[in-house]
Amino acid sequence: MLIESAVARELGLRDSTSRDVLSRVLTRLEGAHLLLLLDNAEHLPQTAAFVCALLEGAQGVRVLVTSRVPLRLSREREFVLGALPVPRRDSPLREVQASASVQLFQQRARAVQRDFELRPDNAQAVAEICVRLDGLPLAIELAAARIRVLPPVTLLSHLHPALELLTGGPSDRPERQRSLRATLAWSEQLLTPEQRQLLWTLGVFVGGASLADFSAVAGLPEPLALDQLDLLARHSLIRMQPAPDGEERFDLLALIREFALERLVQEGKDHGVRQRHAHHFLEVALRADAELWGARQREALASLEREHSNLRAALGWALQHDPPLALDLVAALGNFWSVHGHFTEGRHWLERALGGEGSAASRVRALSAAGEIARMQGDHGQAERLLSASLTLAREQGDTSGMAAALNLLGVLAHNAARPDEARVLLSEALPLWEAGRRDLGRTSPLFNLGRLSLYWGEAHDAVEPLSRALDFWRGVGNTHGVAYALYSLGRALMELGDTARARQLLRESLDLRRAIGDERGIIASQTALGLNAVTSGEFEAAQPLLSEALTRSVRLGHRRNIAECLEDYAAYAARVGSAAQAVRWCAAAQHLRGMIGAPAAPLDERQVDATLRHARMSLSAAAYDRERRAGTLLGLDAAVQEAQALRAISTTGEPPGNAAFRLSPRELQMLHFLAQGRSNREIAQTLGLSEKTVARHVENVFGKLDVHSRASAVAIAIREGLA
Repeated sequence: MLIESAVARELGLRDSTSRDVLSRVLTRLEGAHLLLLLDNAEHLPQTAAFVCALLEGAQGVRVLVTSRVPLRLSREREFVLGALPVPRRDSPLREVQASASVQLFQQRARAVQRDFELRPDNAQAVAEICVRLDGLPLAIELAAARIRVLPPVTLLSHLHPALELLTGGPSDRPERQRSLRATLAWSEQLLTPEQRQLLWTLGVFVGGASLADFSAVAGLPEPLALDQLDLLARHSLIRMQPAPDGEERFDLLALIREFALERLVQEGKDHGVRQRHAHHFLEVALRADAELWGARQREALASLEREHSNLRAALGWALQHDPPLALDLVAALGNFWSVHGHFTEGRHWLERALGGEGSAASRVRALSAAGEIARMQGDHGQAERLLSASLTLAREQGDTSGMAAALNLLGVLAHNAARPDEARVLLSEALPLWEAGRRDLGRTSPLFNLGRLSLYWGEAHDAVEPLSRALDFWRGVGNTHGVAYALYSLGRALMELGDTARARQLLRESLDLRRAIGDERGIIASQTALGLNAVTSGEFEAAQPLLSEALTRSVRLGHRRNIAECLEDYAAYAARVGSAAQAVRWCAAAQHLRGMIGAPAAPLDERQVDATLRHARMSLSAAAYDRERRAGTLLGLDAAVQEAQALRAISTTGEPPGNAAFRLSPRELQMLHFLAQGRSNREIAQTLGLSEKTVARHVENVFGKLDVHSRASAVAIAIREGLA
């Protein structure tokens, strides 16, 4: 029936099928003031022409049209009716109950189960159902009707996929409203064949797509792709959302995406579209990885994070259908996973891809990436196997860059495993290979790592020159990650040298840079160093939140060496705020964890722990001290972490025990201890393997911080504070 005839009939006009029906409708409405409702107008032919004639011929009439597609008239004003609001995940019961989508679910559930109530034990499941169904009213109604046989928790588990379950609507409704699949199929029939193909293609994207991404996978010029996306948006089948960079992204609701993928398979076109999708996102990953250590580092990392879901989809397909492509992908993504803290997921993809075929070049890079992530998770044995395999293959292929990267990472691993001599040999072999190409190897460079080796296993002043050179190099190439790492290490060196104020500036700058690029592992390191700096300066209120957040991040990442370091730093804090027993326990727990993962403390860390334990001994008897050491060894990692996170400063007004020695670095406390024993500078230098000049500088720093001018005065403070 034509729309004019339908309106004529509703107005009570006889012979509503005659040829002059439009003029009769206009005559009837002349001078009238009314609102005409045209519902579901998208399937009625000539709706736009009729409404246009009506508005011109009957000035007092207003028309309200519900439709999936705008009429595209000049006088049209669109009011988009989106899905119902859904509750945030893990919302409290009150917020869940107030959600419109949950209220609709409850209303429809009561229609089939009169006593259905939203309770604390089912509210989260109902909320998650509404989220899973994108707040679509029909989907929620169909799902709620299943409450008759499936309680919310069970119903939720059956919604992956969802279309098979969302059926059985009321028999007095049109067929297209009795199942969600039928509704979507009806909407699909309103599209041209070309538009249907594009809808199906959009289904392969997870988390949306930019115009450039969609254009590449669909094989269309961007202007034409934009026109087609606009048409799909007019049919209310896609949604557009601005990305953080301001670029528009096009996405499907989860249920529409499920339907689109289902239709893509039915039409036998899924392999080709997914193949184009995977190849396109390999190009995306390669472009971003090439920029990862340069001036566009922040943008490159952000783009990979934004496309992470698409990259996962590409990897999942490639592992099944194109293993060499999968290996290329993981090789390109290794640095991203490492910097942004996707350790467990990254290792999972890398291990699967390394089990398949692929190019030698990609295998070298993937082995290095897998080894680096294994090292950061404390799996040193597996890290050494993977990095050694990468080095062997790189040598076979004559891959100089791959050799330099593997040697560099093996040097870092030896450093972490308390094998400094081996680390120096490996890094020294890597250094000329790196200098020949002068290109970034990723997170670190041999020059930088040789500086760190001096910092942790030698003397801080010997570390300053190579670390400064590394900082200059990274600033020159625009590598924000490298700049932040060098600033952090220089900050640690200055702390060791007693310049806590300048150290704090460098550490704060490193933290700001690391937060800007999302370097999770780096954020932890900068936070713990800043927390320790605050402890050393007696600023306990500032120290606690830094240490707490760093420990929380370390646990989330599963970075066990970081957890041990955080416990040691927390112990330093505890010893100085009156929690000596906890300090001893956490040092013992950290030492036990280090032993389990094969990452003994370097001298830099040992000096800090020794200083912490000396402070703790002031408040504990010998028996209590030994008891807490044994308890810490048996404490268990989870219990130690929970204890540390529960600690708060006991007092921010009084002077904690041993205040005079608070501002001394671990090395300076060591010097004070030797002075109290009556040792000369030469004897101290011989004991520690340092130059007399270095010892004299440390002793001078001790005098300055204690505000004394003689050894006798310094020793008096040492005796008073229990350090003699």
